[in-house]
Amino acid sequence: MNFLNIGEESEKMLKNLIGFTAVLLLGVLGGCRSPGLPKAQEGVFVLWKTPVMRYADQGFLYRGEKRIRLEVYANGQAVMRLSVTSTQICSGALCMSPKTFNLRYLSPAYPPTLLFHLLSGEPIFGGEGKKELEGGWLQEIHRAGEYDIHYRVSKDSIDFRDTINAIVIKINKEK
Repeated sequence: MNFLNIGEESEKMLKNLIGFTAVLLLGVLGGCRSPGLPKAQEGVFVLWKTPVMRYADQGFLYRGEKRIRLEVYANGQAVMRLSVTSTQICSGALCMSPKTFNLRYLSPAYPPTLLFHLLSGEPIFGGEGKKELEGGWLQEIHRAGEYDIHYRVSKDSIDFRDTINAIVIKINKEK
């Protein structure tokens, strides 16, 4: 039945376009309810210095069971967006494995879970070198020529420093 009084080919193309648009719309709306949605949102100040990425500004840290998202803003515009799961790290539309992310942006000597645990405020390297402190804890981890890490977590901040790889990731919660 041709309600629009157009040719069969045009009608078929229109139906395909409507179907594609519906699937796309459902995908976009459904993506907002994907597993691992953040359970907590915090305003933070982020200092992120690596040899290839440098940011220092206000942002948001969204934490869920399976996914963490870090956003940094400058002049009201998102300048950095990282979405981190155990299997991938996405920066904007570019997604890669945690191992590849470490290779490109951090250090290939880091375990693939490092960024997820760091943004979660959890111990890294299986808790190696962890010392309890008043109001938090500290990890000092050294491997000659690969990394020299000082990682401190308190209720208000996460401070990760690697002097060999010239990396500083500091996240202060807004009060």
